Amino acid sequence: MKLMLLRRLSSRLAFKQTVTFALLVLVIAWSAYALLARRIYGQIDEELQDRAIAVRSMLQIRAGSVKWLNAEADPEVRAHFERSMRYYELLDDEGRTLDASRAMSALHLPASSALPLSLQPDHNTWQSLTAGNTRIRILDEPVLGLAGRHFLLRIGTSLDEADEDCHRLQLFLFALVPFIILAHAANAWIMASYSLRRLELTSAAAKQITPFDLSTRLPVSGRGDEIDELSISLNAMISRMQSSFQRMTEFLRNLSHEIRQPLTVLRAETEQALRLGSSETNYRDMLSKQLEHVELLARTVSDLMELAQSEGEQVKLQREKEDLSELVQAAIDGMRPQAGERGIKISGTVQQNVIGAFDAGQIWRLLLNLLDNAIKFNHAGGHVDVILAVHHDAAIISVSDSGSGIIAEDQAHIFERGYRAPSARKSKVPGTGLGLHFAHGIAEAHGGRIEVGSVPGEGSCFRVSLPLLPASMSGETPTSTAHWDAPIN
Repeated sequence: MKLMLLRRLSSRLAFKQTVTFALLVLVIAWSAYALLARRIYGQIDEELQDRAIAVRSMLQIRAGSVKWLNAEADPEVRAHFERSMRYYELLDDEGRTLDASRAMSALHLPASSALPLSLQPDHNTWQSLTAGNTRIRILDEPVLGLAGRHFLLRIGTSLDEADEDCHRLQLFLFALVPFIILAHAANAWIMASYSLRRLELTSAAAKQITPFDLSTRLPVSGRGDEIDELSISLNAMISRMQSSFQRMTEFLRNLSHEIRQPLTVLRAETEQALRLGSSETNYRDMLSKQLEHVELLARTVSDLMELAQSEGEQVKLQREKEDLSELVQAAIDGMRPQAGERGIKISGTVQQNVIGAFDAGQIWRLLLNLLDNAIKFNHAGGHVDVILAVHHDAAIISVSDSGSGIIAEDQAHIFERGYRAPSARKSKVPGTGLGLHFAHGIAEAHGGRIEVGSVPGEGSCFRVSLPLLPASMSGETPTSTAHWDAPIN
């Protein structure tokens, strides 16, 4: 049970503080008792000195006889004198008793061995004796008689009252000290529990944080103390972890989205090669096209991995001299099998020899995203028209479809990451809301732009404008980049 209690931090703190406080209280109590006891017994000694003065004032020694003058004193002095005479003895310089009270005679005190020293002027000595159950404090004080003769006056008093006072003081301290320690222990435990209550709340909040739900944050009281600093630091760490998990989730979604379309193209071309290929030349042509698609697919995955591992949120380009006409035509041919399965016709009007510095992998992703959407959101028997033309030193790619179209309210958001129009969500067409976002980012990274025009129920037209940079840009990474709206990791 003790070990269980001490496992809690509040109990350990209260216990350690109580032990320290108890030691301090014991030292203070012992010191207080020592000082008070010394004061009590010191008052006894002072009282004996006063009694000695009173006795000496009433004492007259002549020719070895003692005469008392108390009858001539005032009543107050006489009363004090009578109280002082219970323990009284007068010795000469040879140690003979000249006069003594009955109580003192009953003690049978021997002459002091240091009698010569005791008879020296202003040399008082003290001794404590026990007679039966009574402790007696005795003062030996030298007295000068006639003819310069020295005598020793012994005055004593009982210590019973002083001992009783010290005993009561001990009982009082023995009762008070444990009460103080117990009260402090209770207060220390309450204060420790109250102070650590916020840690318990923090612990409870931390238990609710899982890899699948990182939205919970640790409470911050606003006091600016160490617990708040700890909570703020942990919240910052949780935010970074949440961002990392979100980026990882986005990366997996992006990867799934980006490789699905090229794989669909590869599958369609493979099936077409198996179905229509009749000679080695045809197979070699098909395999050559598929190898190009595989290389583009590998480049896409590599770009996604690089983007996932980077701290920034930019599309980085590796421009090379490319024939945009071949890329557009390859994308059209690659998507024809998928469109044919849905009864959709793809037509292309491609201007030849459109040469410029492009990132072939990124342009391939852009084209597949646009064509995939044009096919998915079209209807059976519909059509998709692709046009590539050059206008004012810019390549213009337009992808038009006869699909359901996009309402004006949605056109302002379709390029946002993860956005899907309500009509798209209600339909059973699969999607992640990333394709147009990537297309927009790729166009901007090339220094171009992408626009949409759509009439609900009649179809949509996406228009991409890409500047034709000179071929000298080949192999260089331009400074123009596009920022994603959210990180990928």
